[in-house]
This record gives sequence, C-alpha cells and structure tokens, in this order.
Amino acid sequence: MLMARKIRYYVLIGFLTGLIIRYFMLFYKGVFDMDAYSDWGKRTLEHGLVKGYGGIYFPFQYQIFELCAWISMRSGSSLITVLKSSNLLFDLGTFLFLLLLLKRQQSNPVYALLYWLHPWFLSVFSLGYIDFQFTFFVVLSLYCLRGDTDGDYLLSGIPLGVAFVMKPQAQILVVVAFFYAICRYARTRTIRPFGMLVGPVSLFLGYEAYFTTSSFSELRKAFYVLPETYVNVTNVFPCLTAQMLNIWYPIAYSLKRPGDPIYSVSDQILLLSHLSARWTAATIVLVVLAFHVLRVERDVKATIGNKFIRMFGVATLLVPFIMTSAHENHLFLGSIFLVLFIATDFPPSFKLAAHILLAIQFLNIYGLYGEHPSGIALFLRRGYSEQLAVVYSLISTFCFVLVFKDLIFRERSVVKSSGQAL
Repeated sequence: MLMARKIRYYVLIGFLTGLIIRYFMLFYKGVFDMDAYSDWGKRTLEHGLVKGYGGIYFPFQYQIFELCAWISMRSGSSLITVLKSSNLLFDLGTFLFLLLLLKRQQSNPVYALLYWLHPWFLSVFSLGYIDFQFTFFVVLSLYCLRGDTDGDYLLSGIPLGVAFVMKPQAQILVVVAFFYAICRYARTRTIRPFGMLVGPVSLFLGYEAYFTTSSFSELRKAFYVLPETYVNVTNVFPCLTAQMLNIWYPIAYSLKRPGDPIYSVSDQILLLSHLSARWTAATIVLVVLAFHVLRVERDVKATIGNKFIRMFGVATLLVPFIMTSAHENHLFLGSIFLVLFIATDFPPSFKLAAHILLAIQFLNIYGLYGEHPSGIALFLRRGYSEQLAVVYSLISTFCFVLVFKDLIFRERSVVKSSGQAL
C-alpha cells in the first residue's frame, strides 16, 4: 500500500512537471509546418471542407484545423497557440490512456512518465507537430479493444476510423487489422474481427459521399478527390528519406549531389531491374507484417488487446525505418508502443536499444529545429550536420534491428500472458 502511494505521488509530480513544461511551449511557433496548418485551417473555415481540402492530410484533420481557426478568430488568440493547445488536449488524453493500458498489462504506471517527460516527446510537442492528435485515437482504439466480442471490435474501430481520416500513418494500422481479420477467419471461420474495419470504412465512405454530393457540377471529378489523396500519399514527397534516421539515410547521403538536401534523392531509383526503392520497401513491409500478423494471431495464450499492441507496435516501428519518404517525426506513434514494450519483461538488451533509439530521435530533431539554444542545446544545434546524421542513422538502424528482432521472433508474449484481460 505504501509503495502504491509513492508510485501515485511520483506519477502526479511527474505529470505536473510535464504540464508546466508544455505550458511554456505553447507560445512559440515551432517548425514551418505550423504555417501550413494555419493556412489549411483558415482556408477550410472560409471556403468549406470541399474547397479548402488539399490532401496530404485527410478530411477530419482539416476540420480540426478549421475548428482551431474558428476559436482563434472568435477569441482573438494566436492561431499558433490555439493549434498547440489542441495538441496539448490530445497529449493529455494519450497520457491518460497510456496509464490505463499500463495498468491493464500490470506494468508500473511510472513508465508513463517516459512518454510525458522524455526529451523526444517534449521536442515533438515544442515544435508543433500534430502527431499527438491521431495518436490519441490509436491509443483509444487499443483501450476499447478489451475482449473478443463483436461489440469490442466495433467500438475499437470507431477511433481507429477517426485516425484513418486524419493522417496517412494510420493507413498501415487498417491494413494490419485487415490482415488479422483474414488470418482469424482462415483459422476459425469467425468474422468478428472484420467489425474493426467498419469504423474506418464507414468514415471514409461518409466523407466520400460528402465530397461527391457537394460538387454536382463536377460530379466525376469530385468522386475521385478523396480516393486519390489516399492512393497518392507516397507521391507527396517522393524521396528516399525526408530526414528520418532509417536505412535510407546513408544511401541518400551517398547518392545526393554536394550541397543538395538529404531529401533531394528520389525513391524512384531502381534497386532491381524494374522495381523502384519505394515499391521494394512497400513489398518488404507488407510481407513482414503479414508474417508477423499470422504468428500473433496463432498465439492462443495472448489476449486480443495484447495481440493488437504487438501488431500495431511492429507496424509503426517498421514503416518509418523501411518505407521511403519517412519524415523525422514519423517514429512518434511507434515510440508510444516502445514505452509499452519497455514497461514489460523484455530483456535488458531490448530496453537499452529502445532507450538509445528514443535518445537518437531527440538528438536528430533538436539538431534540425531545436528552439532557444543555450549551453548543451547550443552545442546540439551548432554541431549538427548531415555527416553526423549519417552516424545517428547507423546507430538508430542498429537499435531498430535489435528491437525488431525481439518483437518478431520472441516466442512468449510481450505482456505477461497470465490470462489477465488486456
């Protein structure tokens, strides 16, 4: 009882500390992406979703930007501050549900502070990235997946569907859910897991109907607007790496011309006779995920919630490291799963590699964009270079391999499979 009280005290103190730090981060801009968020919100507010929509992100995310623009206009507050305040709300929600997931898997809740106070997560918040928003819905989806009933799958699919109509990173999670449903049906002939796809499909079709019926004068063109933004998402920034420290960073550095940025190397280069880097990477990702989902689905000792934590975790770590066009912030969602994994009984080598992986992501993102450099922070900014980023990428990739090896080939469940509901 005394130990539990101390743990609650530590979590409360850590939570308040992180909240104060975030409060002071609300009032400066961050990365240049904030300008795009502001423009999209204002344009959607002025012209409506159909005319304001420009792709890259998906419709519901535009509506959140629109709401922030409306709040800014009505209150007279800075739109940047309103946008970052919306991030804070989702950030708080993610922290809460992360605590609940840790409790469900019988882990120490203090591990939630690894998310709340780690420089990597604080830097992403400081710089204004909106990954907190769709991440909240993914974590909520996992929390809703409490059992193996029709209702559990349908309920879990609603927040998953919301994430699916927000950012492209959620697409791979819907693919994983589909793979799982297929594997489960093949083994047991049950269709219950397909209920998890009802949310994503319904929300997508709802927006598709809205876009199509809002433009009767150009009905054929309107019909293709939304599907094209989903299909062509990899064409938005077709490069080997957009500053993500993955397997492609050293390759891009060796191929780029002197003076060109790292993202100047196209992912259309041919690795095989007729297969580009992009499609080679996509093939590897899909094959590995299919193999992993098949293994996890056959684990009869693990709970459904545990299975999806393992599958979503592998997917959100694999994609930023293997797929092309990954940005420096695209490991954010995978980092949430690393926190859940670190909190369980993985070996020390796994945990050390995961901690180094998070630290390297912080060093990279702060070296790129860090605010208010002074002291050690000034050294991180001034000492940053693409050559140093190559070293970071090699360390990061090595740590990823160590983490991934345990996630894929470890026989026992990530979470203690004692029959407890996850």
